[in-house]
Amino acid sequence: MTLSPPETTHESVETRVAHLVGDTVTRARTLSGGMICDVVRIEFEHHPPVVAKHATPDAQLSLEANMLRHLGDVSDLPVPNVLHHSNDLLVLDAIPGEHLGPAAEADCARLTAELHAVSYASFGFGGPTLNGRITLNSPWSDRWIPFFRDHRLMFSMRLALEHGQLPGQVQEDLVQIIENLDMVLVEPPRPSLLHGDLWNANVLAEGERVTAFLDPSTCYGDPELEIAYVDAFGSFGPGFMQAYQEHRPLPREFWELRRHVYALYPLLMHVYYFGARFLPHLERTITAVKRQM
Repeated sequence: MTLSPPETTHESVETRVAHLVGDTVTRARTLSGGMICDVVRIEFEHHPPVVAKHATPDAQLSLEANMLRHLGDVSDLPVPNVLHHSNDLLVLDAIPGEHLGPAAEADCARLTAELHAVSYASFGFGGPTLNGRITLNSPWSDRWIPFFRDHRLMFSMRLALEHGQLPGQVQEDLVQIIENLDMVLVEPPRPSLLHGDLWNANVLAEGERVTAFLDPSTCYGDPELEIAYVDAFGSFGPGFMQAYQEHRPLPREFWELRRHVYALYPLLMHVYYFGARFLPHLERTITAVKRQM
């Protein structure tokens, strides 16, 4: 279902969405949201409830809509249906469920492994994608390591540097790792579809069943990047990792070295977004990489 745009954007979120669905709002409540959006669950007299994400136009919420639709079109990953999108407003079906807990970790792992089985001819996404409020350049690439180096690792390092978040020694160590990236990573056999921002607040579940994956930062890449993110931040409990490895076993080299290399990208983004409190984690990870180089 695609909704027509409202006649004006100078209205409250509830009024705009009421115009979109052609129904009267009966209840609206704010949900916990991300860094760039106000998130509101809206109920109506007749129309099913929706979730509306509202931000400034530079938030590029249309990119999030594009990623959600792609995930829904090419995979079996449960994602909310996009009802309307513009740069400042995204309207989605309201999906039942709470943030992922231990009971649904095995189902989350199964769905993630199935997502990683979806492939394409190239790495990247063929256009811009999002990480929070940051637009990522994600062109098609024949090789993964140059894509990851240029459009993820170097990009996130520059962001942190431009905002004065990286001490000089950390920068020097990162440059050394980046210059030797071909020695510490291996080209995956094929591109895999990644969610890109996998943690418990971005997965909804009811009981043992996942109901929706939210807020993607999608591209085709190495699934080890996705699992390294889960590992670095303890996104899920041990049930997830155990179940994932039953579907897609991870090699010893991933645990010894590559998980630390891949964790540098989300850690740098966290340093950019949240500042110095993530520097010790980043420094420990750099040390773990250098020890293996």
